[in-house]
Amino acid sequence: MLQLSNGTYSIKVDPNHGGKITSLIYLPKGIELLVPPPIVEATTTSDERWPLRFSLADSYGWDEMFPTIDADENISLPWGPVDFPDHGDLWSLPWVCSQDAQSITGEVMGTSFPYRFKRIMALENGKILVRYSITNLTSSAISVVWAAHMLFSLVDGMYLELPDEIDSVINAFDGGIFGRYGRLVRSGDMSFHRHASFLADSGLCGKWYTSHKLHEGRVTLISPSQGIATTVSFPTEQVPYLGIWITEGGWNGQRAIGVEPANAAMDSPSKARRFGMEHILPPHAAQSWSMELSIAPIGI
Repeated sequence: MLQLSNGTYSIKVDPNHGGKITSLIYLPKGIELLVPPPIVEATTTSDERWPLRFSLADSYGWDEMFPTIDADENISLPWGPVDFPDHGDLWSLPWVCSQDAQSITGEVMGTSFPYRFKRIMALENGKILVRYSITNLTSSAISVVWAAHMLFSLVDGMYLELPDEIDSVINAFDGGIFGRYGRLVRSGDMSFHRHASFLADSGLCGKWYTSHKLHEGRVTLISPSQGIATTVSFPTEQVPYLGIWITEGGWNGQRAIGVEPANAAMDSPSKARRFGMEHILPPHAAQSWSMELSIAPIGI
Protein backbone atom coordinates (compact mmCIF):
# COMPACT_ATOMS: atom_id res chain seq x y z
CA MET A 1 0.00 0.00 0.00
CA LEU A 2 1.32 3.44 -0.97
CA GLN A 3 0.41 6.61 0.91
CA LEU A 4 0.55 10.27 -0.04
CA SER A 5 -0.04 12.93 2.57
CA ASN A 6 0.29 16.63 3.35
CA GLY A 7 -1.47 18.88 5.82
CA THR A 8 -4.76 18.69 3.92
CA TYR A 9 -5.12 15.23 2.38
CA SER A 10 -4.11 11.66 3.03
CA ILE A 11 -4.44 9.21 0.12
CA LYS A 12 -3.78 5.47 0.00
CA VAL A 13 -3.29 3.51 -3.22
CA ASP A 14 -3.24 -0.29 -3.56
CA PRO A 15 -1.07 -1.26 -6.58
CA ASN A 16 -2.06 -4.92 -6.37
CA HIS A 17 -5.79 -4.17 -6.45
CA GLY A 18 -6.12 -2.25 -9.70
CA GLY A 19 -4.39 0.88 -8.43
CA LYS A 20 -7.50 1.38 -6.27
CA ILE A 21 -7.53 4.51 -4.14
CA THR A 22 -8.67 2.86 -0.93
CA SER A 23 -8.73 5.96 1.27
CA LEU A 24 -9.08 9.72 0.87
CA ILE A 25 -9.07 11.61 4.16
CA TYR A 26 -9.63 15.34 4.56
CA LEU A 27 -7.20 15.89 7.42
CA PRO A 28 -8.43 19.24 8.85
CA LYS A 29 -11.67 17.52 9.89
CA GLY A 30 -10.45 13.92 9.96
CA ILE A 31 -13.14 12.82 7.48
CA GLU A 32 -12.79 9.73 5.29
CA LEU A 33 -14.67 10.56 2.09
CA LEU A 34 -14.64 7.24 0.27
CA VAL A 35 -16.75 4.13 0.89
CA PRO A 36 -14.63 1.77 3.03
CA PRO A 37 -14.11 -1.92 2.24
CA PRO A 38 -17.29 -3.88 3.02
CA ILE A 39 -17.16 -6.58 5.66
CA VAL A 40 -17.71 -9.46 3.25
CA GLU A 41 -15.54 -12.22 1.87
CA ALA A 42 -14.23 -11.65 -1.63
CA THR A 43 -16.06 -13.75 -4.21
CA THR A 44 -12.95 -14.10 -6.36
CA THR A 45 -9.81 -16.09 -5.67
CA SER A 46 -6.30 -15.88 -7.04
CA ASP A 47 -6.79 -18.95 -9.23
CA GLU A 48 -10.11 -17.83 -10.73
CA ARG A 49 -9.89 -17.19 -14.44
CA TRP A 50 -9.96 -13.71 -15.90
CA PRO A 51 -12.18 -11.86 -16.56
CA LEU A 52 -13.45 -11.31 -13.04
CA ARG A 53 -16.80 -9.85 -12.07
CA PHE A 54 -16.96 -6.69 -9.99
CA SER A 55 -18.59 -7.77 -6.71
CA LEU A 56 -19.65 -6.17 -3.45
CA ALA A 57 -16.20 -7.03 -2.09
CA ASP A 58 -14.66 -4.77 -4.76
CA SER A 59 -17.18 -1.92 -4.47
CA TYR A 60 -15.37 0.67 -2.39
CA GLY A 61 -12.85 3.47 -2.81
CA TRP A 62 -11.97 4.89 -6.21
CA ASP A 63 -11.31 2.74 -9.29
CA GLU A 64 -10.58 3.58 -12.92
CA MET A 65 -13.09 2.10 -15.37
CA PHE A 66 -11.73 1.26 -18.86
CA PRO A 67 -12.57 0.25 -21.60
CA THR A 68 -16.13 -0.18 -20.28
CA ILE A 69 -18.27 -0.20 -17.14
CA ASP A 70 -20.95 -2.72 -18.08
CA ALA A 71 -19.67 -5.93 -19.65
CA ASP A 72 -19.73 -5.49 -23.43
CA GLU A 73 -18.70 -7.12 -26.69
CA ASN A 74 -16.71 -5.00 -29.08
CA ILE A 75 -16.90 -6.30 -32.65
CA SER A 76 -14.81 -3.59 -34.33
CA LEU A 77 -11.40 -5.24 -33.91
CA PRO A 78 -9.87 -6.91 -36.96
CA TRP A 79 -9.02 -10.13 -35.10
CA GLY A 80 -12.65 -10.72 -34.19
CA PRO A 81 -15.15 -10.03 -31.37
CA VAL A 82 -13.61 -9.11 -28.04
CA ASP A 83 -15.46 -9.26 -24.72
CA PHE A 84 -14.91 -6.24 -22.49
CA PRO A 85 -15.28 -7.48 -18.89
CA ASP A 86 -17.55 -6.20 -16.13
CA HIS A 87 -16.26 -2.79 -14.97
CA GLY A 88 -13.38 -3.09 -17.45
CA ASP A 89 -9.83 -4.39 -17.14
CA LEU A 90 -8.08 -2.02 -14.79
CA TRP A 91 -9.71 -2.68 -11.41
CA SER A 92 -8.69 -6.36 -11.40
CA LEU A 93 -5.10 -6.03 -12.64
CA PRO A 94 -1.93 -5.38 -10.64
CA TRP A 95 -0.38 -2.03 -11.51
CA VAL A 96 3.26 -0.98 -11.56
CA CYS A 97 3.43 1.99 -9.19
CA SER A 98 6.15 4.35 -8.01
CA GLN A 99 6.15 7.23 -5.55
CA ASP A 100 7.99 10.42 -4.76
CA ALA A 101 7.35 13.08 -2.12
CA GLN A 102 4.36 14.63 -3.90
CA SER A 103 2.94 12.03 -6.28
CA ILE A 104 2.09 8.40 -6.99
CA THR A 105 2.42 7.14 -10.56
CA GLY A 106 0.68 3.98 -11.71
CA GLU A 107 0.90 2.17 -15.05
CA VAL A 108 -0.76 -0.96 -16.42
CA MET A 109 -1.06 -2.78 -19.73
CA GLY A 110 -4.56 -3.62 -20.95
CA THR A 111 -5.94 -7.10 -21.47
CA SER A 112 -9.07 -6.51 -23.58
CA PHE A 113 -6.80 -5.16 -26.32
CA PRO A 114 -3.22 -3.82 -26.39
CA TYR A 115 -3.09 -0.44 -24.65
CA ARG A 116 -1.15 1.35 -21.91
CA PHE A 117 -2.93 3.23 -19.12
CA LYS A 118 -1.11 5.71 -16.86
CA ARG A 119 -2.29 7.77 -13.90
CA ILE A 120 -0.29 10.29 -11.87
CA MET A 121 -1.87 11.51 -8.64
CA ALA A 122 -0.23 14.54 -7.06
CA LEU A 123 -0.88 16.95 -4.20
CA GLU A 124 -0.42 20.48 -5.54
CA ASN A 125 -1.55 23.91 -4.30
CA GLY A 126 -4.20 22.59 -1.92
CA LYS A 127 -5.70 20.29 -4.58
CA ILE A 128 -5.46 16.70 -5.70
CA LEU A 129 -4.36 16.75 -9.33
CA VAL A 130 -4.83 13.57 -11.36
CA ARG A 131 -3.17 13.25 -14.78
CA TYR A 132 -4.19 10.46 -17.14
CA SER A 133 -2.98 9.03 -20.43
CA ILE A 134 -4.14 6.10 -22.55
CA THR A 135 -2.11 4.84 -25.50
CA ASN A 136 -3.72 2.61 -28.13
CA LEU A 137 -1.04 0.13 -29.20
CA THR A 138 -3.10 -1.27 -32.08
CA SER A 139 -3.64 -0.13 -35.66
CA SER A 140 -7.43 -0.02 -35.11
CA ALA A 141 -9.74 2.74 -33.92
CA ILE A 142 -11.61 1.41 -30.89
CA SER A 143 -14.78 2.61 -29.18
CA VAL A 144 -14.14 2.84 -25.42
CA VAL A 145 -15.49 4.22 -22.16
CA TRP A 146 -13.28 5.66 -19.44
CA ALA A 147 -14.77 6.85 -16.16
CA ALA A 148 -13.36 7.65 -12.76
CA HIS A 149 -15.39 5.48 -10.37
CA MET A 150 -15.26 7.54 -7.16
CA LEU A 151 -17.53 6.07 -4.49
CA PHE A 152 -18.22 8.69 -1.82
CA SER A 153 -19.94 7.65 1.39
CA LEU A 154 -23.54 8.89 1.45
CA VAL A 155 -24.58 10.66 4.65
CA ASP A 156 -27.85 12.41 5.50
CA GLY A 157 -28.35 15.80 3.86
CA MET A 158 -25.86 15.39 1.02
CA TYR A 159 -26.65 17.05 -2.30
CA LEU A 160 -24.93 18.07 -5.52
CA GLU A 161 -24.19 21.48 -6.98
CA LEU A 162 -24.01 21.20 -10.77
CA PRO A 163 -23.53 23.58 -13.71
CA ASP A 164 -26.70 25.46 -14.66
CA GLU A 165 -26.56 23.96 -18.16
CA ILE A 166 -27.73 20.59 -16.79
CA ASP A 167 -31.50 20.83 -17.29
CA SER A 168 -32.02 17.17 -18.21
CA VAL A 169 -30.32 13.84 -17.53
CA ILE A 170 -30.57 10.44 -19.19
CA ASN A 171 -31.32 7.35 -17.13
CA ALA A 172 -28.60 4.68 -17.27
CA PHE A 173 -30.10 2.19 -14.79
CA ASP A 174 -33.27 0.30 -15.62
CA GLY A 175 -35.82 0.78 -12.85
CA GLY A 176 -35.11 2.45 -9.53
CA ILE A 177 -35.24 6.19 -9.08
CA PHE A 178 -35.60 7.29 -12.72
CA GLY A 179 -37.63 4.50 -14.32
CA ARG A 180 -36.76 2.81 -17.61
CA TYR A 181 -33.25 2.76 -19.06
CA GLY A 182 -32.67 5.53 -21.61
CA ARG A 183 -35.47 7.76 -20.31
CA LEU A 184 -34.76 11.48 -20.63
CA VAL A 185 -35.55 13.12 -17.29
CA ARG A 186 -36.23 16.82 -17.79
CA SER A 187 -36.22 19.66 -15.27
CA GLY A 188 -40.04 19.75 -15.19
CA ASP A 189 -40.38 16.04 -14.34
CA MET A 190 -41.32 15.09 -10.79
CA SER A 191 -38.24 12.89 -10.34
CA PHE A 192 -35.73 15.39 -11.77
CA HIS A 193 -34.75 16.83 -8.37
CA ARG A 194 -33.48 13.39 -7.36
CA HIS A 195 -30.54 13.74 -9.73
CA ALA A 196 -28.95 16.08 -7.16
CA SER A 197 -30.66 15.38 -3.82
CA PHE A 198 -30.47 12.11 -1.93
CA LEU A 199 -32.27 10.05 0.72
CA ALA A 200 -29.76 7.95 2.61
CA ASP A 201 -32.21 5.16 3.52
CA SER A 202 -34.77 5.03 0.71
CA GLY A 203 -33.72 1.54 -0.35
CA LEU A 204 -33.47 2.75 -3.98
CA CYS A 205 -30.66 3.13 -6.47
CA GLY A 206 -30.18 4.81 -9.82
CA LYS A 207 -27.71 6.07 -12.40
CA TRP A 208 -27.81 9.06 -14.71
CA TYR A 209 -25.60 10.81 -17.24
CA THR A 210 -25.69 14.33 -18.54
CA SER A 211 -27.85 14.19 -21.66
CA HIS A 212 -25.43 16.26 -23.76
CA LYS A 213 -21.76 17.15 -23.78
CA LEU A 214 -20.93 19.63 -21.06
CA HIS A 215 -19.33 23.03 -21.51
CA GLU A 216 -18.39 23.26 -17.81
CA GLY A 217 -16.82 20.21 -16.20
CA ARG A 218 -17.63 20.57 -12.52
CA VAL A 219 -19.56 18.80 -9.78
CA THR A 220 -19.60 19.65 -6.07
CA LEU A 221 -20.79 17.25 -3.39
CA ILE A 222 -22.10 19.25 -0.42
CA SER A 223 -22.24 17.60 3.00
CA PRO A 224 -23.79 20.04 5.54
CA SER A 225 -23.58 17.58 8.44
CA GLN A 226 -19.84 17.14 7.91
CA GLY A 227 -19.27 20.80 7.02
CA ILE A 228 -17.40 20.12 3.78
CA ALA A 229 -17.79 20.60 0.03
CA THR A 230 -15.93 18.30 -2.37
CA THR A 231 -15.44 19.64 -5.92
CA VAL A 232 -14.34 17.58 -8.89
CA SER A 233 -13.30 19.51 -12.02
CA PHE A 234 -12.55 17.97 -15.42
CA PRO A 235 -11.84 19.22 -18.97
CA THR A 236 -14.91 18.85 -21.15
CA GLU A 237 -12.86 18.80 -24.36
CA GLN A 238 -11.61 15.32 -23.40
CA VAL A 239 -14.17 14.39 -20.72
CA PRO A 240 -17.54 15.75 -21.89
CA TYR A 241 -19.93 13.66 -19.76
CA LEU A 242 -20.73 13.24 -16.08
CA GLY A 243 -22.35 10.16 -14.61
CA ILE A 244 -23.78 9.86 -11.10
CA TRP A 245 -24.42 6.47 -9.48
CA ILE A 246 -26.79 6.60 -6.48
CA THR A 247 -27.35 3.78 -4.02
CA GLU A 248 -29.47 4.67 -1.00
CA GLY A 249 -29.24 1.17 0.42
CA GLY A 250 -30.74 -0.19 -2.81
CA TRP A 251 -27.64 -2.07 -4.03
CA ASN A 252 -26.48 -4.67 -1.50
CA GLY A 253 -27.38 -2.26 1.31
CA GLN A 254 -24.61 0.13 0.27
CA ARG A 255 -25.02 3.90 0.76
CA ALA A 256 -22.87 5.72 -1.74
CA ILE A 257 -22.71 8.46 -4.36
CA GLY A 258 -20.58 7.51 -7.33
CA VAL A 259 -19.17 10.58 -9.09
CA GLU A 260 -18.04 9.53 -12.57
CA PRO A 261 -16.58 12.01 -15.06
CA ALA A 262 -16.47 10.08 -18.35
CA ASN A 263 -15.35 10.39 -21.96
CA ALA A 264 -18.45 8.47 -23.15
CA ALA A 265 -21.86 7.83 -21.60
CA MET A 266 -24.36 5.07 -20.79
CA ASP A 267 -21.82 2.61 -19.27
CA SER A 268 -20.55 0.69 -22.31
CA PRO A 269 -19.23 1.40 -25.81
CA SER A 270 -22.17 -0.29 -27.54
CA LYS A 271 -24.73 1.64 -25.46
CA ALA A 272 -22.83 4.90 -25.97
CA ARG A 273 -22.90 4.27 -29.72
CA ARG A 274 -26.65 3.62 -29.62
CA PHE A 275 -27.28 6.98 -27.95
CA GLY A 276 -24.75 8.92 -30.03
CA MET A 277 -22.48 9.46 -27.01
CA GLU A 278 -19.44 7.31 -27.81
CA HIS A 279 -15.70 7.99 -27.67
CA ILE A 280 -13.19 6.71 -30.22
CA LEU A 281 -9.58 5.93 -29.36
CA PRO A 282 -7.69 6.38 -32.67
CA PRO A 283 -5.06 3.85 -33.84
CA HIS A 284 -1.56 4.24 -32.37
CA ALA A 285 -2.77 7.34 -30.51
CA ALA A 286 -2.15 8.66 -27.03
CA GLN A 287 -4.87 10.68 -25.32
CA SER A 288 -4.14 12.71 -22.18
CA TRP A 289 -6.25 14.74 -19.76
CA SER A 290 -6.29 15.82 -16.12
CA MET A 291 -8.79 16.17 -13.31
CA GLU A 292 -8.77 18.13 -10.06
CA LEU A 293 -10.37 17.39 -6.72
CA SER A 294 -10.53 19.85 -3.84
CA ILE A 295 -12.24 19.87 -0.45
CA ALA A 296 -13.21 22.99 1.48
CA PRO A 297 -14.96 23.62 4.80
CA ILE A 298 -18.44 25.14 4.72
CA GLY A 299 -20.71 26.63 7.34
CA ILE A 300 -19.60 27.80 10.75
